[in-house]
Amino acid sequence: MNMDDQRIKVLYVDDEEGNLMAFRASFRRDFDVHVAHSGAEGIAFLEQNTVHVVISDQRMPMMSGAEFLATVKARWPRIVRLLLTGFSDIEAVVDAINRGGIHAYITKPWDPTDLKLRIEQAHEVHILREERERLFDRYRQVFDSSGDPIVILDDKGTLRELNTAAQQLIGLDRASLLLANATSFLTETGGLVRRMRANRKGTTCPNVDITLHTPDGRTIDCLVTASYLGRSPEGPSLYQAMIKDISDRKQEESRLRKLNSDLDKRVAVRTQQLMDALDDLGAFSYSVAHDLRSPLKNIKVLSDHLGSLLAIGGNEDEKDISHRIHKGTSRLIALVDDLLRFARTDSQKLECEDVDLAEIIGECIRDIAIDHDHVEFALPGAGQFSVHADRAMLKVALNNLLANAIKFTRGRSAARIEVGVNADEEGTVVWMKDNGVGFDNAKKDMVFGVFKRLHSTSQFEGTGIGLALVNRIMNKHAGSCWAEGTEDEGATFFLRFPHQQGTNTVRLAS
Repeated sequence: MNMDDQRIKVLYVDDEEGNLMAFRASFRRDFDVHVAHSGAEGIAFLEQNTVHVVISDQRMPMMSGAEFLATVKARWPRIVRLLLTGFSDIEAVVDAINRGGIHAYITKPWDPTDLKLRIEQAHEVHILREERERLFDRYRQVFDSSGDPIVILDDKGTLRELNTAAQQLIGLDRASLLLANATSFLTETGGLVRRMRANRKGTTCPNVDITLHTPDGRTIDCLVTASYLGRSPEGPSLYQAMIKDISDRKQEESRLRKLNSDLDKRVAVRTQQLMDALDDLGAFSYSVAHDLRSPLKNIKVLSDHLGSLLAIGGNEDEKDISHRIHKGTSRLIALVDDLLRFARTDSQKLECEDVDLAEIIGECIRDIAIDHDHVEFALPGAGQFSVHADRAMLKVALNNLLANAIKFTRGRSAARIEVGVNADEEGTVVWMKDNGVGFDNAKKDMVFGVFKRLHSTSQFEGTGIGLALVNRIMNKHAGSCWAEGTEDEGATFFLRFPHQQGTNTVRLAS
């Protein structure tokens, strides 16, 4: 690159040859200096060459410095202009400022150091002006090509500029919109001002909802981001507003709200229908089970009486039939009793308290009347652990688990049942482990189902209700239950009681 292209190019205009020679001699090492003997010669030079700074003497024949600089301003506004004048030419300075838009004036005789500094400052102004114009051109390209409407308006609502997208949004041409006021397209202004103030972040108000009414009768929902640009040369504050049409989104939101509302209504109706059906089913089940119990008890009593009569004089077949009737009736009564307990669980209210685990396990063992010589127990000590639960329901659940463990360990020569408590983040876990026949762990999800049995009735008696009742009790407590087992190695059942406002923590004995 030529070094001259990087130097500041200065044109000095003066009708006195001595001044031109002195200027060239003083600054030719610092700048790319060019001279002209008159305003006309200077204009002719500028028509053929690019210059950064123009310096003109005021007093010249045919065309004064102020007149020459006014012409330069009109034809080459980017060039920075300086005026040389005497102290007595103050009117000329004012004229040059008004007409020529000069950057500065220098009094004669000029000081080389001061004039050099002025030229360098003028060049910096020239660079800043070019940069500003480049940025403005780039902004103008973005402004015009933006797919979103953009408008520039003042604090009175007068539109100063707008792009093509804004014209298409409103449906008016540019000339008509520049004659209009932005407030004429708004549904309301008071609420808009409040929302913008509440949403302001520095000099920007992002994503403010507005509704526009167009001259052709359309209503448009929009999001506006307004930014403060500063004051115009005339004085009013200027703002840029970027507008996004969200009418489609608003319509979709309205449609979804209506769908959700309709869905909520249908769900509420369907839920009520299901609740009514469940209530009817529960009432029916309870009624059937309750009504079955009385005739079954009569059959059992009669079978007992028949068995006592046959014990005296009956044959073996008659005794076997009587025994089978008695056994089947007893099983049916047990099933009815389990069904009644199962049906009552949903309607029964929880009355939770801190229950000592050792105490309630002891009650269960006494109720079942276990042969302690056959079963070895490993139980928590009195006062060692407590669980926050409904005492009666907890006893039913533990009774069923304990009866289950005893039933499935009765074939062991040394049966062992262990009860313990663990605490985790979700609550208190009570577990009961036995060394009985166990089960296939792949079927563990079936364990707590109603009438689900993993062993045949010929092996182990039962109604298939006990563990389902345990599951319902845990659901009532907003807890959970699960089981882990291995065939012929035993099983472990877990009951998790959730924390209740600081309760259900494991309480250790002091």
